Amino acid sequence: MSAANAVNIDAVVIGGGPAGSAAARLLTTWGHDVVVLTTTPDRSRGLAESLPPSTQRVLAEVGVLDAVDAAGFYRSTGNTSCWASRERRVETFGSLGYQIFRPDFDRLLLDRAAAAGADVREGTRVGAVHVADDGVRVDYTLNGRPSSTSAQLVIDCSGRAGVVARRLREYEPAYRTYAIVGVWRSDDGWELSDETHTVVETFEHGWAWSVPVDRSTRHVGAMVDGTSPRSATGRELEAAYRGEIAKTVEMRRLLGGAGLLRVFACDASLYWSRAYAGPRFLLAGDAASFIDPLSSFGVKKALASAWMAAVTAHTCLLHPDRRPVAVDFFSNWERQVYAASLRHSRDFARQASERHPHPFWAARAGVDVPLQDDMDAPDVRAAFERIKGASSIVFRLADDVRLEKAAVIRDHEIVVEDAFPGIRFFENVDLVKLAHIACQHTRVPDVFDAYCRAQSPAPLPSVIAGLCLLVTKGILQARA
Repeated sequence: MSAANAVNIDAVVIGGGPAGSAAARLLTTWGHDVVVLTTTPDRSRGLAESLPPSTQRVLAEVGVLDAVDAAGFYRSTGNTSCWASRERRVETFGSLGYQIFRPDFDRLLLDRAAAAGADVREGTRVGAVHVADDGVRVDYTLNGRPSSTSAQLVIDCSGRAGVVARRLREYEPAYRTYAIVGVWRSDDGWELSDETHTVVETFEHGWAWSVPVDRSTRHVGAMVDGTSPRSATGRELEAAYRGEIAKTVEMRRLLGGAGLLRVFACDASLYWSRAYAGPRFLLAGDAASFIDPLSSFGVKKALASAWMAAVTAHTCLLHPDRRPVAVDFFSNWERQVYAASLRHSRDFARQASERHPHPFWAARAGVDVPLQDDMDAPDVRAAFERIKGASSIVFRLADDVRLEKAAVIRDHEIVVEDAFPGIRFFENVDLVKLAHIACQHTRVPDVFDAYCRAQSPAPLPSVIAGLCLLVTKGILQARA
């Protein structure tokens, strides 16, 4: 039986969080018919989250930056960290970040998707998703009434629920983690040098975080080992939560004069997917993988994943012949993002393990993550220091350089272009363009200026890193 009987919808997006709303808005603005199926959120379990200033770029790509700026979210100047140390370390942003209450943030993004033309159906509960060679059919209930929608493809943005994703999900064994979260209020302020800061602290067998949503209200979470607390609700949960906070130093001092409003708990275990996409489905945001909240990149990652999913879906819908290349490109991106985040978490766990010799930290510090970032290689780091410090340098293409076909993104589509073997971009720097520009100059600042004029602006460290990769891989030869 065909799953796509009488298809008149391009894409069904399951989930109305940041990933679902962003993907729906993008696809709608690019001319596609999109249906969003989303539940009604429980505000009592809504989390505060921190968005670093770098999130502004992807917010702009999605077309919601002005709306987010106008929404009045609490703005942050940085972080205060007591990671593997009793001393406070203050990290200041170059510009302002956002401290958001997720239900309000998610509502804003969903409204923007609807305003763009997406068909948003709230109050749905998705049942079965039927994926066939010619399309998909999604069965669901809307306000208790059975219904179904057929489409060319489905994008699962249902987060941890993983409506499509859960059958493909693999948990990270060393990172089985539960979050117990309390909402606190203090009308007398907080004992911090800057009350807008996110605060993080390690303790013997866990870590704690605190994110403000306004001047008087903070969400404070304790991240502990396991998949569930000993008690899920009521006074026993509150007692367990207070017991974890009592093991901290910084959080205990911060909350000394505050009142606890409510407590709830949720699974925060890390996971990835054996497959992130197929010819008719894509997994985006937290449905695809869940990264350590320590990074504060969860929402940013969800938005970036949604953008990639939208580009991939857009390509598949317009150019079915490119579907295998687009799906592979998206899947590789998701794998790399998860691996980079896991490596980052592992490195922080190693720092904590030195101060807290406990199995909680030892297990996380011992995770083996394949090396994927070429900048971690010693020869590339050495080249980085050499090129960065050179007053002048002559680049030339090696005589035996060859090109091969590789997938890249152009104008919201995935296309196939010439690339150096195994690499085309690094941190959004086009390495083929950079190599040819580098051969026309003898000073790194001139290479940087010329690249930014010819291509889109890029950070100087990313351009230097791109030059280093080209040199260490033998594509460019450099003589100072």
